[in-house]
Amino acid sequence: MTPLATDPFSSAANQFTARLRAAVSLDDAGRRGDALEALQEAETLLPDRPESAFLLGGLYERFQYWGKATVFYRKALQSKPEVPRVWHRLGIVHLHAGDLPDALQALEEAVSQAPDVPDYATDLSMVLSRLGRFEEAWGLVRIALALRPGDLHALNNAGHILQCLNRSAEAVEFYDAALLQSPSHPVIRFGRAAALLKAGSFSEGWQEYEWRWQSSRTVRTDIEAPVWEGEDLQGKTILVHHEQGYGDTLHFIRLASLLVARGACVVVQVPVPLVRLMERVDGVDRVFSVVPSEEHFDYHCPMMSLPARLGLESDVVGAVSYLSVPEDEIIRQGNALRCLAQGNPARPDFIVGLVWGGDPRPHDPRATQTDRRRSIALESLAPLFSVEGLRFVSFQMGIPRHQIETTGLPLIDGTDDILDFQDTGARLYGVDLLITVDTSIAHLAGGLGLPVWMLSRADACWRWGESGTQTGWYPTMRIFRQHRSGDWDSVLEDVRVALDRLMAVYRSCQEKSAPT
Repeated sequence: MTPLATDPFSSAANQFTARLRAAVSLDDAGRRGDALEALQEAETLLPDRPESAFLLGGLYERFQYWGKATVFYRKALQSKPEVPRVWHRLGIVHLHAGDLPDALQALEEAVSQAPDVPDYATDLSMVLSRLGRFEEAWGLVRIALALRPGDLHALNNAGHILQCLNRSAEAVEFYDAALLQSPSHPVIRFGRAAALLKAGSFSEGWQEYEWRWQSSRTVRTDIEAPVWEGEDLQGKTILVHHEQGYGDTLHFIRLASLLVARGACVVVQVPVPLVRLMERVDGVDRVFSVVPSEEHFDYHCPMMSLPARLGLESDVVGAVSYLSVPEDEIIRQGNALRCLAQGNPARPDFIVGLVWGGDPRPHDPRATQTDRRRSIALESLAPLFSVEGLRFVSFQMGIPRHQIETTGLPLIDGTDDILDFQDTGARLYGVDLLITVDTSIAHLAGGLGLPVWMLSRADACWRWGESGTQTGWYPTMRIFRQHRSGDWDSVLEDVRVALDRLMAVYRSCQEKSAPT
């Protein structure tokens, strides 16, 4: 009898499936490297079927190889584009990779093909919110909740979107509804914390803010002392340490004086650019960038946990100014900057410092997306240069600094040879006003008690509340808010008008004080 012929296609398909199963088993056993080798072998055996490409893309997504996952999801769609679940997964991979435009396109296609699937609408709402399109996001998440009332992820998205729409009290209601299903869900609890703080419910908000340790932060394990939970500090030494951005430390170092009032010796650990400035804060005994091994502490506390431990109930805390720089540095650096920027000494111009960009943090897609909403292109500030009698000095650091070269705007770079925040603070005394987006220098100027106009995105950070031009944190700050996400033109027109009025007052005062 002649033996049956072997189907080579079937054999290859079986080997492909076997390699996929092996990859999953190896990964479950903690052998990620071997699992990836199995996937690479599976690629060479990939059958010419969209279902196979989808399976391979799914495993690369599991291993967080976003580029590879994208390749195979797109391959699956080449011959069979009317499959909404593939578009959905492609959108999620683009989202994880930080590619919001492609994520939007893929998820819109998924929703278009399957408008009755709530998961697709929920995930599209998330992408829209990260793009700053909050009203559209709110519409999508309402559709998702109508399709599946009480869905945990949709409720969480609704809370986040409403907070971004400055409807934080309503946001808390959606977070609460989600927590009925999952009371210890750290992401939802942390989102609720931000909504409470933005709504002004500080006491409860600070307690909820501690959920960040389960959501997005890592508790330090390199300090032998216990975490301070509010115990008596009389005669005790406490280490307070930096944990998030520079702005957070500049904002809350003011609380050191409250620890001293409880009898503590306060030691602070911060990154090098903050050390000299922190050494001058009232109540701070010692400052380190790296804590010496021989140092002993009774307690330690992350900077952003101080408000909860101290029971803060408002945004009016401590003395202003709580930051300072040496007088000789103000004279040396501040005066030098003013001389560099000043025009006619007989009729001196009004000097304005500018910062238009935050730190894009390319290693953190979420932070990068937020930075795109809070930062402005320097060329967009051109209307401010039309106000007569102003001279502008750049305090911009990092990548956005390079925009100076391409705009041609008459802008003096005031950042040469700046080593740290103390240098920056000294030079701020050389300008009459700082205009900045929501980044660390806004806290520096506010903490020094210097005049600062802050330009805030529509989905303002929780610390600035939902409305108004003033903040209890910094009496010398004026906030100019976007009324619509992405609309910087109207904000800058408001600033231009305010500068016109300010200059009218400034020139009037000059004329009155001029010798006759």
